[in-house]
Amino acid sequence: LAVIRQLFDGLVKFGPDLMLLPALAKTWQVEEDGKAYRFFLRPNARFHNSRPVTVHDVVFSLSRLLRVNPPPPILPHLLKITGAIDFRNNQTDRVEGLKKINDHVLLIRLNAPHIPFLTALGMYHAAIVPKEEVQKPGKKFAQNPVGSGPFLFVSWEKDKSIRLKRFTDYYAGTTYLDEIHYQIYPGVNIEDVLADFKKGQLEEMSVGWNMRQGLSSIKGLQWFQRPSLSLLFYGIRGDHSFLKNPNFRKALSMAIDRKKFIEEVAKGQYETARTILPPGMPVYQQTDEIPVDDFNAAKKYLNRAIKQETGPIPVFEIVSGSKSSFAKAELSFVQKSWARLGIRVKFKFITNWEEFENYLRSDAVQIYRYAWFADIPDPDSFLYPLCASDSPVNFMRFKDNQVDKMLLEARGIVDPFKRADIYGKIEALVLKSSPIIPLLYLNVDRVYQPGVQGINVSALGAQSMTLHRIWLKGDPIQK
Repeated sequence: LAVIRQLFDGLVKFGPDLMLLPALAKTWQVEEDGKAYRFFLRPNARFHNSRPVTVHDVVFSLSRLLRVNPPPPILPHLLKITGAIDFRNNQTDRVEGLKKINDHVLLIRLNAPHIPFLTALGMYHAAIVPKEEVQKPGKKFAQNPVGSGPFLFVSWEKDKSIRLKRFTDYYAGTTYLDEIHYQIYPGVNIEDVLADFKKGQLEEMSVGWNMRQGLSSIKGLQWFQRPSLSLLFYGIRGDHSFLKNPNFRKALSMAIDRKKFIEEVAKGQYETARTILPPGMPVYQQTDEIPVDDFNAAKKYLNRAIKQETGPIPVFEIVSGSKSSFAKAELSFVQKSWARLGIRVKFKFITNWEEFENYLRSDAVQIYRYAWFADIPDPDSFLYPLCASDSPVNFMRFKDNQVDKMLLEARGIVDPFKRADIYGKIEALVLKSSPIIPLLYLNVDRVYQPGVQGINVSALGAQSMTLHRIWLKGDPIQK
C-alpha cells in the first residue's frame, strides 16, 4: 500500500488531518442534492509514460474496478453509480452513470445520494491507470506499474527491494527525494528490521509491542504516535447459551479493567476503547451506553443473566487469528478477568487468515478476537460492515431492524450534523445490546531517523502517506 500511494493518484486524496483534498481532480461540484458529482481534471496531470491524464482514463479505471474479482473493498460504493450493477453483471458494455463531458470534465451520477461515495474515491483502489499500459501485451501491469503519482517505478527484486525515482512532470511539483528504496523482509522478521534500522540502513520503521526498549539508546530519533482509525474488539455470537443474553454480554465487557490492561500488558502503547468509532473519526463522541470497567456492576449483570438462563455456564471458546506474544498476553488478561466472575474460556488459534474468517462464518464460533481498520474516515466504514445484518463481515450475526434502517438512512443524509446525530444513535443502540466488546484503539506508531524531515502521519497510517514533501536533512530541496 505504501508503494501504491507513491505511484498512483486518484481523483481525490486524504490530507494528514483526513480532510478530502484535490488530487487529479483540481476541483469538483456536488449536484442534484448529492446524486451527482462533476469533476474537473487538472490539465497538467500526466502519467509516467508522459501521456496526459484524461476523463477516458477515469472512466476506464472505475469501470475496471466494477468487474474485478474478488471484489475490492471499494465495490459497494461504486455499485451506487447508475448502471454499475448491470455493468458488473455483464448486461451492458458501459457504465451509464460515468459520463464524459469533455477530456477534462467528468459527471458521475448515482442512483440515490450516497454520502460516503466521494470519500471512497480517496481509497487507493480508486487510483487512475492508463488503459494502454494495463492492456499492453506481454507485460503484467502489477510488475511494471505506470501511474501519475509523485514517484515512478524503477525495479522490483522479489523478496528483496522495490525502487522508485522522482517523477519530474508531477502536476503538484517535483519531489524533494531523488529516489525511494523499499527494503522487503520476507516473513516480516522484526529482528532483522530492528537491526538494519539501528545500523542506519533504514530511515523509518513501525514500532511494535515491546520494541521501544531496543531503541532507547539511540539519540535523536523521531517518534510518532497517534490513534489510528481502528478498533481491537471481541465479537460475540449471540445464538449460543448465555451469550445470547445482553446482561451476560455486558458482564463480560464490564469485567475487563481496560486501564490496567493498557498499563500492565500494552505498556501504554495503545488507548482504551469503550466505543466502536475511534477518536479521530468524524462524529466520534462519548455516549451514555459506553461500557464501564466496573467489576461489581459486572457481577450484578451476571446474576441477572443467571436468573434468566437455565443450566450451568459453559466453557466458552475464544478464537484468534493471531498467535503473537501480544495476542496471547491479551487473551490471558481477558481470561483472568472473566475467571473472577466464574466464567471459563479456552483459546483456539487459526493463523491462516482465510481459514480464520471461514471459521468465523461457521456456526461453531462463540467469541472471536478481531481488529478493524477503516478504509476511509467515515463512520459508515465502521458501523455498516460491523453491524449491518447483511454485511459479510458481521460475524456476530448481530441483527437489529432499527439499526439496519438507520444505517441505510445515514448514507443518504447530506446535512453533516443530522448525519452525526444518527450515527451516534446507531452506536448507542449497538453498545446497549453489547454484541461487541471494544478493548483498545490501535496506534500509528513509527520511528524515524534524525535526518528525516517533513513527516506528517495521518490516522490512516504511514502506509497511506505520500512522500512527495519528505526530505533528508542536508540534502538540497528540489523545487
